[in-house]
Amino acid sequence: MMASFFKNCFIRRNEKYPALKTSLSDNTLYPDFCLKASKDISVFANFRQDKVYRAILEHIDSRTGRLYLNEIKKIRKDLLDNIDKIKENDLYGNPDLHEYDEIGKICSSTLRYAKVSADLLNLFGPLEGYKIAEIGVGYGGQCRVINSVSQPAEYTLIDIEPALLLAQCYLNRYILHSTMRYKTMNELVKEDYDLVISNYAFTELRREIQDVYLEKMILNSKRGYITYNEITPEYFKSYKKEELLKIIPHSRIIEEMPLTHPKNCIILWSN
Repeated sequence: MMASFFKNCFIRRNEKYPALKTSLSDNTLYPDFCLKASKDISVFANFRQDKVYRAILEHIDSRTGRLYLNEIKKIRKDLLDNIDKIKENDLYGNPDLHEYDEIGKICSSTLRYAKVSADLLNLFGPLEGYKIAEIGVGYGGQCRVINSVSQPAEYTLIDIEPALLLAQCYLNRYILHSTMRYKTMNELVKEDYDLVISNYAFTELRREIQDVYLEKMILNSKRGYITYNEITPEYFKSYKKEELLKIIPHSRIIEEMPLTHPKNCIILWSN
């Protein structure tokens, strides 16, 4: 899975790499589409069906959705008491819905957001009153699901501006518990967070961009949950999990369940 993050930025040019990218999904198609969907209601109405968007997000099949549902039942079955609220994630964007006997129709990517939310509650306890930040936010689905099962005080979404505009367009259609903040990398200041989340996005960045987030956010956060993958090209010099464990105090690794790539894992920390 690729991050919806820094899609249209180039750091520098040289002979070896004519257009060096900041992340794996660094291109012009994705941010252009996000901007269009945020401004055109007819595009927004079906954005979760668009092939450009689905190259980055919304491509989880029903079988994997079943695996996420099974994990939720194992670790936080009580989360399914809120399934109707969670399923409201699928009211906008016309996502693919799959039928599951226990819960009815739901988008498989929404089940993934629910599984991450179950992990957070299981690992860190209630998120009431938390100051949460998310690196790489897609359309805001993870934020919306967390707000449907908890009451964080503040939620900061960090991404490129077109993705943030789409996320704001989506999230403004819901009543959320959190005070919302939308930030690009260069709008961030160093501050403390109760919890930092990133679903793949952080580990798909070039090292110099990762350093910015380590300094401004991660090393100042009390807790963290990063779904780690290891698929960037060598010239990105992205941090390996062993390096991140040395950099982030009190960090440790748990298995990604279900495992979606052989080298994936989850990096956790809690101070």
